[in-house]
Amino acid sequence: MTRPEQGAIYRLSGDRNPIHIDPDFAKLGGFEKPFVHGLCTYGFVGRAVLSELCGNDPARFKSLSGRFAAQVHFGDTIITKMWNAGDGIAIVQAETQNGNVVLSQARATYKS
Repeated sequence: MTRPEQGAIYRLSGDRNPIHIDPDFAKLGGFEKPFVHGLCTYGFVGRAVLSELCGNDPARFKSLSGRFAAQVHFGDTIITKMWNAGDGIAIVQAETQNGNVVLSQARATYKS
């Protein structure tokens, strides 16, 4: 589950875009409220791939690609789905607990 303070953590890590932490700025951008940085979402998915397909061995993780499809809001749970396509390739999709697809057209490669 994403946590409310993750916007602040990403800010400390170099994310200077106030859209991820400042409610007024997010509204100026046409958004209801701040939302999780895309790279944070990508990190959640990457961690799930590392755990599920690579046995938590980073040496087996080769690549991850995908398209950000929707926003993740603080407090959302990211559910990562993976389908083995053979030869160290998996099709990946991430959704929130409400079924909103947040990472689509995704693919992971790994050493089997």
